[in-house]
Amino acid sequence: MNISVFGLGKVGLTLSACLSSVGNVVLGVDVDEGLVNALGGGDFYTCEPGVLERLAQAGAAHFTATTDATRAIRETDLSFIIVPTPSNVLGGFSLRYVLAVCTQIGTLLKNKNGGHTVAVVSTMLPGSSELRVIPCLEKASGRKVGDTLGYAYNPSFIALGEIVAGIERPDYLLIGESGSRSGDLILNAHRTIMRNAAPIARMSPVEAEITKIASNTHETMRVSFANMLLSACSEVPGANVDRITEALAHRMGRRFFKGAVPYGGPCWPRDNKALAAFMEAIHTPSRLPRAVDLFNDDHGQYVLRKILSVARVGVRVGILGLAYKPGTPAVDRSFGVDVALWLVKEGRSVIGWDPLAMAETRKLIGDRIGYASSLQDCLQRSDVVVIVNPLREVNAIDWPAFPETTVIDCWRCLPANAADQIEHYVPLGKGPSRDFTGWASQTVGEYFDLLTD
Repeated sequence: MNISVFGLGKVGLTLSACLSSVGNVVLGVDVDEGLVNALGGGDFYTCEPGVLERLAQAGAAHFTATTDATRAIRETDLSFIIVPTPSNVLGGFSLRYVLAVCTQIGTLLKNKNGGHTVAVVSTMLPGSSELRVIPCLEKASGRKVGDTLGYAYNPSFIALGEIVAGIERPDYLLIGESGSRSGDLILNAHRTIMRNAAPIARMSPVEAEITKIASNTHETMRVSFANMLLSACSEVPGANVDRITEALAHRMGRRFFKGAVPYGGPCWPRDNKALAAFMEAIHTPSRLPRAVDLFNDDHGQYVLRKILSVARVGVRVGILGLAYKPGTPAVDRSFGVDVALWLVKEGRSVIGWDPLAMAETRKLIGDRIGYASSLQDCLQRSDVVVIVNPLREVNAIDWPAFPETTVIDCWRCLPANAADQIEHYVPLGKGPSRDFTGWASQTVGEYFDLLTD
């Protein structure tokens, strides 16, 4: 197939790499000349697993990066649009980049014979296709969506650090099609790269837009529910949140269901807010997504209080994990960065370490915290270490070499043999070792009798 991809960010480039590596001819279009030149000259690097290997496999015969949109439309039949849709002050998603590309594509289609299909991948507010994107394409092209102008909303369900896996082995493929011909063309493109028998969900564009934003919001709800259980289990003697979530998972599933730190990243927080904003715009209750977002903030404060109770003023605190999740340099809404800045504000000295996110953290917050040269260096310079992300590197540490270090494990990710070697080990989500009756009498007292009468 001859395919163009407008927008060579993390997702756009990865999709281009996957499509071109299996024999499709892909033209990747981007306005960033430096990026285009780097891709053309072999000077490009990304830490996203699998991308460079697929670009090398594709070679120049199957993938070309260009700033020439005219060539892209002339030589291809299907265009994927994967450009930013930044959040705006009202909580929605700005379409300014999507509409700019649609205007460009539509204008170029005036001079093209034959049909062309446009698939928007970028996350959009429900109703965007029908109210803004399709009218823009039709006005610019002088065509109506139908025989010679195809359209679909085709979002990806991916996670940074695992984008190739999300594209090649999706949980399911979502196509919000304006017509079956457009849907078939997009499905055929995906089938060239899919390595599993993923279910196919075909529906209208607005249904697909609701599905996409609802998916991320549901995942934040699951994370928050598990985090609620973590806070309860951290206080109740003898309780272990992992035993509880494992039992619940038999009925509720395991995906995103482990009590730990608040969620962050470039998608979940903003999608949650956007769903709430959309619900309010159509005059329906928005309390659920709003409540999840508020709870996420509350949970961050709870974890901070647990850290402050162990790390007193003047103590040196090491933060292991500055990205919003392992396997990526992204620090969008990162709890590791948030908690580091909160600790500095509360009079603690902070040293951060992350295998991928040191440079991005420094860009974001400068020298407000210290930066360790290695994991070992972070441990040597810290009195208290907080495992914010479940980094695999922490399992290789010789923990007895740091007998005075207190370890706060937000994920309970250390294996039992390692945890047993740490004199001061604080696993959040596991209750204190004390008499339950005495704890209950001191904590809830007679109120428990009232609750159970």
